[in-house]
Amino acid sequence: MFDSPRLHQEESRSISENVTWGQRKRFADGKVSLPYRRFLGYEKGPDGLPKIVESEAVTVRLIYRLFLEGKTPSGIAKHLTSNGIPTPSGRHKWQPNTVESILTNEKYKGDAVLQKTFTVDFLTKKIKVNEGEVPQYYVENSHPAIIEPDVFDMVQFEMKRRKEKGGHQSGTSCFSSKIVCGECGSFYGSKVWHSTSKYRRTIWQCNHKFKGSGKCRTPHFDETILKQLFLDSFNQLITSRDEILEN
Repeated sequence: MFDSPRLHQEESRSISENVTWGQRKRFADGKVSLPYRRFLGYEKGPDGLPKIVESEAVTVRLIYRLFLEGKTPSGIAKHLTSNGIPTPSGRHKWQPNTVESILTNEKYKGDAVLQKTFTVDFLTKKIKVNEGEVPQYYVENSHPAIIEPDVFDMVQFEMKRRKEKGGHQSGTSCFSSKIVCGECGSFYGSKVWHSTSKYRRTIWQCNHKFKGSGKCRTPHFDETILKQLFLDSFNQLITSRDEILEN
């Protein structure tokens, strides 16, 4: 007589091994596949590769821009939720870890780390983070990028910088302690005007503007101007990066 449970188990093992072999073969060939139903910004294209969904890519770019403007993942999550922007899974409330996963996922710059996880047991289907137990592949330019590689790398640098500072990162602005007054040499700080009205706005002014007898006479300026100047300079830096590196 056949041992039915044992036969069934061996059949399951064989199927699992075939599936695993097929997946690893695709990884080795550099073929990228995403969990599209819960991956913001991409859908499966006619060629089987990720295709940009522009209506969702707008949100991805917004997340990166807000982070570089100084917001924390928590602050970005609140902003997206309050503006009614759906999460990758279609929910209404954003979580900080979802924002951070988008900010650190290399697939948004057009690259792909393949086999980040693997199945440990074919019976329990237990999945484990790959820490070198099985081959892992990094594929460059595997699909269209939503985020420019330079912008993605800048976000990783800024995220590392914030974590190295330790403790809670207020993240009100990445411009803090960066703008120096041309008259007295003090830092500029941010202030909120009309905080409880529809005219609410953030301005920057010298921290010594109203201190002591030698008050500073430098003017204040609106934060929207500062952000635009930063973006203009950053875009110019990206455009001229090859020339800058050569020199």
